[in-house]
Amino acid sequence: MKYPITTLLTTTLAFTLFAAGQLQARPDMARHHGPPDAEMRVAHMSIALELSDEQSAQLLELFQAVDEERRAMHEQTMELMKPQICELQLATRTELKVILDKEQLAQLEEMKASRESDNDRRKWRGMHDLDCSAFDS
Repeated sequence: MKYPITTLLTTTLAFTLFAAGQLQARPDMARHHGPPDAEMRVAHMSIALELSDEQSAQLLELFQAVDEERRAMHEQTMELMKPQICELQLATRTELKVILDKEQLAQLEEMKASRESDNDRRKWRGMHDLDCSAFDS
C-alpha cells in the first residue's frame, strides 16, 4: 500500500460521519440504555402512525400498566429462579479461577467493581440486585 495512513484516516472519517448522521437521525438512541420505556414507545408510535393526542394518551396508559406488570413478573421469576441463578454464577466464578491467572482475576474484580458502580446509576437490568451470598462456599 502506498498510502496506508491516508486510507485509514479516510475510512475513519467516513465511519465517523456515518455514525454522527445516524445519531442525528435518531438522537434518542445516543442516550438510551436498556429497553425503551413506555414514553419512548409512544413517542415513536405517535410519529410513525400519526396518532391523535387521545390515542397517544391511551397508549401511554396501556404501556405503563404493561410495564408495571412485566416488572412484577420479572421480580417473581427472579425470586423463583434465585437458587439456580446463584449456582450458575458460583460455577462460573469457580471456572474463571481455573482459566484466568492472578493478575487477570484482579483486573476482572476491578472491572466488576466499576460495573457495579455504573449499575447503581442505572438499574434497568435487574440481576445485579440478586444477593447470592448465601450460596457462596
